[in-house]
Amino acid sequence: MDTLSEHLKKTGLQKKLTLSAALLSLLYCLLILPLLYFQLNSLATSQAQLFGQTMSRQLLGQVRQPLLNQDAVSLQVVLDNLVVHTAMVKQAAVFKPDNSLFAESVEASPASNSASSEVFKQALKLANGANWQVQLTLDPSTLQQQVMTIFWLVSGLGCLLCALMLYWTHRLGNDIGTRLQNLTACLPGDEADTEANTEDDEVSRLEKRIAPLLLKPATIVCEPDTREPAQESCCLAIRCINLPQLQAHLSHDNLHRVLKRFDDIIAATGELFKGERLSGANNCVYLRFVASANDSNFLLRAISSHLSLVELQREQANDEGAGLILSSALAIDPLIDPLHKGDDANGSCQFMQDTAAEATFGQLSATSLLADPWQLLTNDTVKTKIPAEAGIYFEALAGASTNASSTSEAFLFTDLGSEQQALFERQLAYLRNRLSENDQPHWQHSAQGNPLINIAS
Repeated sequence: MDTLSEHLKKTGLQKKLTLSAALLSLLYCLLILPLLYFQLNSLATSQAQLFGQTMSRQLLGQVRQPLLNQDAVSLQVVLDNLVVHTAMVKQAAVFKPDNSLFAESVEASPASNSASSEVFKQALKLANGANWQVQLTLDPSTLQQQVMTIFWLVSGLGCLLCALMLYWTHRLGNDIGTRLQNLTACLPGDEADTEANTEDDEVSRLEKRIAPLLLKPATIVCEPDTREPAQESCCLAIRCINLPQLQAHLSHDNLHRVLKRFDDIIAATGELFKGERLSGANNCVYLRFVASANDSNFLLRAISSHLSLVELQREQANDEGAGLILSSALAIDPLIDPLHKGDDANGSCQFMQDTAAEATFGQLSATSLLADPWQLLTNDTVKTKIPAEAGIYFEALAGASTNASSTSEAFLFTDLGSEQQALFERQLAYLRNRLSENDQPHWQHSAQGNPLINIAS
């Protein structure tokens, strides 16, 4: 077996393809054709039996009346018509109750081989109690000839296809082998080993020539992880205070329009202030703002995003008579950077990240409940991270620390400085202009089908 395998490896590609095609042709001749032959013979035998039984029953019905009338002439005419007009019927006879011949019709041509004939007998009981017998002799050679004609046609067509496949594989192997040889000749190699490798096939010679040019997996140098560390981020929770009331009083279309407009506003502000929208819950929408390399003032972007949402929602409520009333809460996000989330190198795990996210969202949702309409609440951690020169002012929220849901004293955002206020007015004007173009073809809505906000039951 090893010798045969080594010999096949040294055989050229053209011979390998031709040999494969020859084996398939041999398999067709040794398996498919005999199976077809036996199947057709079995079908011809069953059809001959069925034909003989059917003709015998029909003949019984035709000779019953002439036998009752003892009409030998009519009976003879029936038998002669059956033999003359039916090719497979060679003899038809009727026997009396004492097994003596009453009428018979035999084909005028020379008798066929009796070994291939089949005889069918049927008993006929008349009304007078006499038991007659009808006999038919069939020659199934005609049906056998038709079956063999089909067999030889299929065999000839199969052999022709096999010959065409052999010719095509021979040409294909020759063409591929020539091209591989040309490629091998163009590659650098040791000419001294050319004669030693003449017994190898074209693919093996090409592999040996191209092997020095390939980069081995062992030579691949694993570069150290140069990813930047996770950036600091914050999370803004925007609560829709009157969403249950709108759901109860507005129609489905009007509620869908209000929420869809809110989605568009969030999409526009998120694009401007680089905020990532997270999954919402408890009538809240969560936005994450990550400190970038060039702009680390992510807290200012979060506060500006809140102010923009408030102003735009107020304008919508005044213009359309129905709109969402918002309150917000802001906190430093303890989660790692989403780009590195789930990486084992940072010493964290997916379960701890999910738990931290759930705790953060729960704290933000509880803090947003303390805020009045259009207000923004935050904790001392956020307040201390904003530099004094930023022009952002907070004041302590009286009585907030007594609430069990608040983990630390809450601070209320009060005002922007003059410089920040001027910048915010320009940003707000840009957002108004952007939202006014939402009917233009270039505007991409925040949701293609339904609003993204989660309506709590």
